[in-house]
Amino acid sequence: MAISDRASTARLEAACAGDAVAWSHLYHELAPLVLGYLRGQRLPDAEDVAGEVMLEVVRDLGPFHGDAAGLRSWVLSIAHHRLIDARRRAQRRPATAAAPAPEDHLVAPEIGPEESTLAAEGLARLQPALAALTEDQRTVLLLRVIGDLSIAEVARITGRRPGAVKQLQRRAAASMRRALDERAEGDRIEVEQDPGPVPRRRPDALVPVDGHPDGH
Repeated sequence: MAISDRASTARLEAACAGDAVAWSHLYHELAPLVLGYLRGQRLPDAEDVAGEVMLEVVRDLGPFHGDAAGLRSWVLSIAHHRLIDARRRAQRRPATAAAPAPEDHLVAPEIGPEESTLAAEGLARLQPALAALTEDQRTVLLLRVIGDLSIAEVARITGRRPGAVKQLQRRAAASMRRALDERAEGDRIEVEQDPGPVPRRRPDALVPVDGHPDGH
């Protein structure tokens, strides 16, 4: 669900001024964005980390200066750093649960067909393809598609140069394309091998007109 920049900017100004209703609307726009990004990163405790992110947003929203697009970039920057912290914590303890699949998605401008497929189908069905990406490729792809961020914004959040971000996105798109092609080929083979339902004979074909199955 894309955030309307005009409406969100107005709500942002009201929320920064202490309007509880405006903050509630803003929260319901931002929380799915954060959770979708963290789930797409296959974080087992995505809901808990998303809660931490939103608490940090509440704490620091007052002094924030910028428009709705800047807010989205700022919130995802917090989410990304919380993701890194969570992964560091996970290295010190065994994983106990698999990450649930994200449901919400956004379409980023100026992205290729593989990324458009990612947004159109949702992340839930494409988790196997996402799992084949490196962490860096997945991060760039999710920030671009889920976060609707520009190359420059992704570069700032990840600490990479814009050229490196573009290269990671191209590689991620190529990997997604191969995964999608393999899935499509698998589906095609499955359909060709499926004989379909066995035709059922009509009851009147089993019983002669005189009513006796043996014809006598």
